[in-house]
Amino acid sequence: MTETPMTPNPKELYLDLCLNFFGALRALNLYTENHPEASKKIGTFYQKLDRHLAQKPTMTWLFIGREAVIENQPLPELETVLGKILPMLAKIKLERLTFLQGVSVEELTAFLRLLLPLMKESSGGEMMLSRNQGKLPHILAGRLPLNSQDQVTFDSVAGALQSARQTVLAYTAELKQLLGDIRGPLSPPKVMKAKEITEAVYRMVQKGDLTFKLLIYRRSTDPDLCIHALNVSALSMAMAAQVKLDAPVIKEIGLGALLHDIGLSHAPSDLFSTGGMTLDEKNRYWEHPVRGAELLIASPGMPDIAPIIAYEHHIAYNGTGFPVKRNPGAVNFGSMITGIADSYDNLRRNRQDVDALSLTEALNHMDRKINETFHPLLLEKFRSMVKAQALTQ
Repeated sequence: MTETPMTPNPKELYLDLCLNFFGALRALNLYTENHPEASKKIGTFYQKLDRHLAQKPTMTWLFIGREAVIENQPLPELETVLGKILPMLAKIKLERLTFLQGVSVEELTAFLRLLLPLMKESSGGEMMLSRNQGKLPHILAGRLPLNSQDQVTFDSVAGALQSARQTVLAYTAELKQLLGDIRGPLSPPKVMKAKEITEAVYRMVQKGDLTFKLLIYRRSTDPDLCIHALNVSALSMAMAAQVKLDAPVIKEIGLGALLHDIGLSHAPSDLFSTGGMTLDEKNRYWEHPVRGAELLIASPGMPDIAPIIAYEHHIAYNGTGFPVKRNPGAVNFGSMITGIADSYDNLRRNRQDVDALSLTEALNHMDRKINETFHPLLLEKFRSMVKAQALTQ
C-alpha cells in the first residue's frame, strides 16, 4: 500500500517560498539572469509561487522591521536566516509585497533585477519602486498603506496585517483623545471611554488575531505612550487569561495597564526613556507612578486595582524599584503582570541610545532578572505565551 505523502503546513510552505525568493535574488546577484544557476533558482521560486496563485488570486508578504509575515502567518524564524537582508528592505520602505495571478517569470525576473541594486544602494529606493510599478502589473511593492485613500486602492491586496495595523491606529487615536488634556482626575465619560477601549482590546486578545500577534512580534521605533499603553494592556490581559483569572478581573487589570503611565501625561515623548533628560524631567519620571495613582484614585468609577497598578508597576518582585514602598508587603498580582508586560514592550522598542531587542533577546534579558524583578511563575507563563503565539498561525 502506497503511503500518501504528508502535506507541509502553511508555515513550512511560506518559509520555503520566502527562502526560495531570496535564493533567487542571491543567484541573480552572483550570475547573469541567463546563467543556468540563476535560471534554476528563479524558475524554482516561480513554480512554487505559481502553484499558490493557482489556488488564490493574491499572495501578500509584509515586512515589519526585521520580521516577516506571509498571508497572515508571522515567520520569526526568518530573522535569523535573513538578518542582514530584512533591514535592507526597510531602508527602501518595502513593507508590502503582493503577487497577483497572472505574474510571469519574465515579470518576476524584472522585479528581481529592479530590487537587487536598490538593496545595495537604498537612496531613492522607494521612489524607484513607485516609478516602476506600472511595468509590474502583477507585483505590488512599497509601503504598507495607512490612509483612507490608499486603503481604497489596496484594500483587496493588503491582507489582514493592514487591518490589524489600522485597528492599532484607531485605538491609539481614541486613547490620545482620552489622555490629551488631563488637568486632574478623569471625568466619568473619560473613564467610560477607557473601559470601552479596554473591552475592545480584550476581544482582540480573546480572538488571538493578527493584531495581538503584532504586539508580540513587532519592534517599534515609535515612542508614543499611547501605543505603549495599548501594547501593555493587551499583553497584560493575555497573561491574566493564561493564569485563569475571571473575565471581569482580566478587564480590570487591562484597564489599569492601559492607564499605568497616566502620570506621564503632558510629558514629552522622549520622557519614555530616562536617558538624556533634564533634572526636572527625571524627577517627573520618577514621580509618575505616584501622580498616576492620585489621578486614578480620584476618578469616579475607576476600579480599585487601577491606581494600585499605576503606583506599583515599577516595583520589582523583590521589593526594589520605585516608588519606595513605605509598608513592606507583596506587590499586587495585577501590578506584577503589568510590570512584566511593561518591561517586555520597553525592551521591544527603540529608546535613546538603545536599539530594540529581538523577541528572543528580550525574553533572555528578562530571564536574567527572574526572582528579582519578575515573579518566577508569572514570567514562565509570559514566556510560554509568547512562544506559543510564535508557533501558531
